[in-house]
Amino acid sequence: MAHLWIQSEAGWNAEKLASPFFELGSPGAVPSIEVCGPNGGDEPVYAAGASFARLARVDAAGVGTWALIASPGLGVRLNGRAPAAGLCVLTDRDEIRVGSSARYFFSTESIAVVEPFPGAERAVFCGRCRQQIETNAPAIRCPGCGVWYDQAPGLPCWTYAQKCVFCETDTALDAGFTWTPEE
Repeated sequence: MAHLWIQSEAGWNAEKLASPFFELGSPGAVPSIEVCGPNGGDEPVYAAGASFARLARVDAAGVGTWALIASPGLGVRLNGRAPAAGLCVLTDRDEIRVGSSARYFFSTESIAVVEPFPGAERAVFCGRCRQQIETNAPAIRCPGCGVWYDQAPGLPCWTYAQKCVFCETDTALDAGFTWTPEE
């Protein structure tokens, strides 16, 4: 799941981008994540002429694509440049500045989390033990390569070794992010 690194006086904090919109606020302000539209929808509503900077999920087939949308004259910069026509698709580690002081980094990095396996149209087999992973069984999807692993108490395939079988992702459940913005 994508997240946004937000700079505060205490340092950098990662905020999950769980809703389809994320409002970028002024420094020290808490961004508004839950916003309702006129018909109970989740689209933000702005008064005519209001200035705003927002991240919006623009999923095409559920791939988690995000865009930055900013009104002109707000001083929004993406990697040092103003977004053309106020719109830009985000990529991993993009720096976003709002005005002269609010600073963010967009990231697509995920952390390995034990979750119930959601199931699939075809059988999915564990990357380590090669047994079929049953729907709702405790499992982990490697954040590096996307391969699923069993992670039941009697079948800890993800944590069995220090690295993923298929990529170099660390398998410690408390590994945290591999990249954070510089201080």
